[in-house]
Amino acid sequence: MMEQENETLQPGVFPLGAKGLIAFLAFLSAFVPLSIDLYLPAMPRMVDFFSTTPELTNFTLSLFMLFFAISMLLWGPFTDKYGRKPVLYLGLVLYIAGSLVCVFATNIYLLIAGRVIQAIGSGAIQAVSMAIVKDNFRGLVMEKVLVWIQTLTILCPMLAPVVGAFLLKFVSWRGLFVVLTISGLFAFLLSLFLKETLENPTTGSALQSLGRIGFVLGNKGYLVLLVVFSLMVMPVMSFLSTSSFIYMDMFRLSAEEYSYFFAFNGCFAMLAPILYMRFLRHLPRLFFLTVCFICVAISGSLILVFGAMNPFAFALLYVPVTFFGSACRPAGTMLIMNQMDSDNGTVGSLWGCVALLFGSLSMMLCSLDWPNLTMAVGSISLGAGTLCVIIWLFAVSRKMFRIPS
Repeated sequence: MMEQENETLQPGVFPLGAKGLIAFLAFLSAFVPLSIDLYLPAMPRMVDFFSTTPELTNFTLSLFMLFFAISMLLWGPFTDKYGRKPVLYLGLVLYIAGSLVCVFATNIYLLIAGRVIQAIGSGAIQAVSMAIVKDNFRGLVMEKVLVWIQTLTILCPMLAPVVGAFLLKFVSWRGLFVVLTISGLFAFLLSLFLKETLENPTTGSALQSLGRIGFVLGNKGYLVLLVVFSLMVMPVMSFLSTSSFIYMDMFRLSAEEYSYFFAFNGCFAMLAPILYMRFLRHLPRLFFLTVCFICVAISGSLILVFGAMNPFAFALLYVPVTFFGSACRPAGTMLIMNQMDSDNGTVGSLWGCVALLFGSLSMMLCSLDWPNLTMAVGSISLGAGTLCVIIWLFAVSRKMFRIPS
């Protein structure tokens, strides 16, 4: 397979070849989970340090997500016009600058401002990394690359809070943002060795390049797949936003016990793409994806009925959502990215932005007045899975999207 990757890779793109490029792209993709999860253990300290409220401190998270989604959507067309490297350089400079603002913040508002700058830079980094994947890899080779990147980006949010808590034994919360600054500097250094991968830039003004978003959305195959696989993000985000309340408030577990249950589900999220590449990808792709959507819907209905019994029941019933939601992502991303032969930056950034918006909608739905939060997770999983099955089977029957060989 690596021989195929080397054949697909443009000559001289990265000094360390295909494996080095994949590792570099995985590192770039890890910036967002690192930026979100590394400092989570320090948030109570930050509340005390700035003499502020938890609600105001939470803006460092929510505004990061908002500006990351919006900026990623805008950066995508610019990467197709101006190239991958200029946008990556600018994104990394913004990320480093934002991290330094956080390091030296003297009040909560400066910290929030630094996080917004970080988010805008992260949007550029994410848009470029997805565009470079599509520039260099095709078909099943792209699928394998996406699996490795997905596995590493799943591992990051699992380990980042642990690493952050460990570092807090030796440094203040500012030290965590120093780590993010160093990560940005290291990525900038590596990016100097990257060759420009954009071969056919789009024409027109900068404003006209943003119009490529509408052009991409005009592709019916891309649009239907974008909706289907963005829906699959909703059950995962509903779990992330409610899991601490379900396990700690509803089931009365300690923070340590909660971490074990969270890690249990996280292991299946990480295991799924690996098993997919080893075994599951040999199944007919359309059949496999249909099974994934059905299993998520069934799991959601079971959570709705039995999820409130005890923490073990909820954890076990959520496993199919975790596993199949994660297993279908490499195939889904590969299908989405292969619906168009141009506008790679716009295609990738639009996918990331819409998925994040669907995830945000899921988190908003979880904030409604539910009898209990397991019902929220179950209802969203059932609804998203069912909608995916309906839209997917309709699109397959009408042959609305193309399947790469």
